[in-house]
Amino acid sequence: MRFLDKLDRFVARFAIRDLMKYIMMASFLVFIVDMASNGLLTQMLYFNRELILQGQIWRVITFIFIPGSGSFLVIISLFFYYYIGRILEMAWGTTRFNTYYFMGLFFTILVGFAIGYTTTMYLNMTLFLAYASTFPDSLVNIYFILPVKVKYLGYIYGATVLFQFITSGWVVRIIILISLLNFFIFFGPGFMKDRRRKSKTQQMRRNIESAKLTTRVSTIHKCTVCGITEKDDPNMEFRFCSKCEGNYEYCEKHIRNHEHKTKIIKMEDRR
Repeated sequence: MRFLDKLDRFVARFAIRDLMKYIMMASFLVFIVDMASNGLLTQMLYFNRELILQGQIWRVITFIFIPGSGSFLVIISLFFYYYIGRILEMAWGTTRFNTYYFMGLFFTILVGFAIGYTTTMYLNMTLFLAYASTFPDSLVNIYFILPVKVKYLGYIYGATVLFQFITSGWVVRIIILISLLNFFIFFGPGFMKDRRRKSKTQQMRRNIESAKLTTRVSTIHKCTVCGITEKDDPNMEFRFCSKCEGNYEYCEKHIRNHEHKTKIIKMEDRR
């Protein structure tokens, strides 16, 4: 897309190599300090529009590093997002990956100022959607044991987000939609193009099947007089008349009982 190419040229000026490594390391540090301070650090870092407008502008950035709840699951999720970010950066390049993440972060901050609060939980999860869309057939070992293709986990995640969107209030719905904007911008045109290509392929297959059916239905022999074909009577015999000028075929009932076909020669042709 030309829009993304122009945005890449802008982001290339400050693109950060191994971006997810630094974000996940900072998140892990916040997680450790937060456990020791009984959540005090999170209270100082989360996004709050009123406090930001009062001068605590660091919250515009620091809310990125707030991890989720739960000790063991947080550590796994931080490692998982680091792994996904690393693979996507290797596949897309540093600039394009930074564009993807910072675009989603920009939308997330905008919705934060609009409704007063926001979180990067759904933004980080869009990394997984991007990974599932880029490498749909790669395998992920759930709990390091059960191998599952990423695309199936993507379907499960999509269904989960849809369920949360339906059952949650408007604040969460807005956060979900805005957080997914970068994913739609990056992958939406490709999905539409693939859909159109699949639709054309299916139509082509239907046309081929229709042509095959027409070929199977079409007849080989047809009587010039009565129009009977081998489809009407498989035992019927057909012959060409040697006295007719042209390829005229007759059934056994009319091979000797028909008016012979002759070419009409115009007077101009005789001259």
